[in-house]
Amino acid sequence: MVTEANAKAGDPCWRLRVPNLRAEDPLSVRPGGIDAWLIGSSATAIASESPLQPPQGQEALLVETEHLINNAFQRLTCKVSMTQKRIHRFPQPLRGIGGKQNRYAEPCVVAIGPYHNDRPHLQEMEEVKHAAAYSFCNAPGRSFKEVYQKVLSVAGDARRCYDASSVAHLSDAAFATMMFLDGCFLMQLMTKPEDPPIVGRILSYGPSILKDVFLLENQIPWLVLEALMEFRPVRVREWIFAQMPGLRKFQRDEKMVQSGAMTRFLMKYRGVPEEKTYVDDESSSISQGDSKPPHLLGVLRFILICNMPPEKRDGVTCRFSAGRSPSFLSSSAMYLSQIGVQLTVSRARWFPDMEVKKKPFFGELSLSPLFLNDLTACCLVNVVGLEAAEAIDASSMALDGYVVSSYLSVLAMLMDREEDVQHLRGKGVLCSRFCNKQTLNFFKDLGRHLRPGFNYFSTMEEIDKYMRERPGRIAVHKFLYNHYKLVVAVLSIASVLFGIFKTLYSIEASREPLSSAIMH
Repeated sequence: MVTEANAKAGDPCWRLRVPNLRAEDPLSVRPGGIDAWLIGSSATAIASESPLQPPQGQEALLVETEHLINNAFQRLTCKVSMTQKRIHRFPQPLRGIGGKQNRYAEPCVVAIGPYHNDRPHLQEMEEVKHAAAYSFCNAPGRSFKEVYQKVLSVAGDARRCYDASSVAHLSDAAFATMMFLDGCFLMQLMTKPEDPPIVGRILSYGPSILKDVFLLENQIPWLVLEALMEFRPVRVREWIFAQMPGLRKFQRDEKMVQSGAMTRFLMKYRGVPEEKTYVDDESSSISQGDSKPPHLLGVLRFILICNMPPEKRDGVTCRFSAGRSPSFLSSSAMYLSQIGVQLTVSRARWFPDMEVKKKPFFGELSLSPLFLNDLTACCLVNVVGLEAAEAIDASSMALDGYVVSSYLSVLAMLMDREEDVQHLRGKGVLCSRFCNKQTLNFFKDLGRHLRPGFNYFSTMEEIDKYMRERPGRIAVHKFLYNHYKLVVAVLSIASVLFGIFKTLYSIEASREPLSSAIMH
């Protein structure tokens, strides 16, 4: 006998097949009730053991829905496979860290790629791009046709790196021309910034151009630059290090070489002696294994973390218990100093590094030093955006890509007041061109939007463990920290009293021999 349970188990659309069937229906409790109803309605369907077919309109709806979800799955799968090569949009949830008027998310001088190419205030640099392409193509040993055809050969692959809706209005020829002009401009910027007309723009607003070049939404695929490098090799790492002196500590080798072309030119123009910097012997090789960077911003992130141990780079060292709500998540720099956790500069050859160490009488939190100005602030914001954008298409929770985000989350946690910023300055962890208030506001804005990674929680777990295992030492250290003036005053008085008693004792001791001599 066909029962309601059997109907449910055998057909997920059973109510569609038997629309009037309900648990409280008298047919469901009468012997043979359901069978009789089914036999009376469709004896053929029962005999063949096939369910009743839905109406034609519903069947069409099922087919259409299946088609939609299959297409969505295929598109997302394709995005996951292209994640490391795509030119991402700045994640919408992180727009709050883009600064006023999105100055850290949208270009203000030059557009690279199709996302902002139609902005009116960026059109002045389009003529400069044409002049840069002329200079690049007219160098000895190459021709315009040869260079353009090289870019044209990779334009199809480059187009697939962008959101389809952003390049739909561009023909293949228009897109290839855009890649050609933008690529030649970047090549001239990295190798011949002293040539007109780029030289004038660099002298006028060079830092703004550099910020635009490292914006997440203002990139061209690396394969375009790689094609142009066949005509003029570029030491990309050396060029990046030259623009950001604060990164020199994190280079692999300590071999002294001359700075990049732009820095040399600016120093020469201003009469400053040429400075030397560290670069890697293989600075032109920025690939890791078989993978290549997606763009210049990807190169910047790679050279920051390339020396990091794999377990830290992949975020697999986390021991944080997600079910707990520890109080240390709001610990400021001054509070850590109060409980005996000293802030020190990490000596690791990678960025960013965070490590908690236990000393005999106190703890130690070592952090990679950070040089903060408008350019590095912009780069850090966009590296964070890159980490979040790549995580959107992640295929596994096993690895964590929020490496720089974890470091910035720790710094943001340490800064509650301007006194915390000054404390970090005094320890050498932070060197900022911003005032204390501007620095504090920058990191608090970051902290409200950042997604902490595994390295952040691992570091916080170590601090929490220190606090749980050393309550006695923390209590003593807090008392001495909060009452050090009283302690100093008491020790000073005690030392004075000790000196007085010692003097009186010496005088008394000298009187005894004299009294004995008089008596004799």
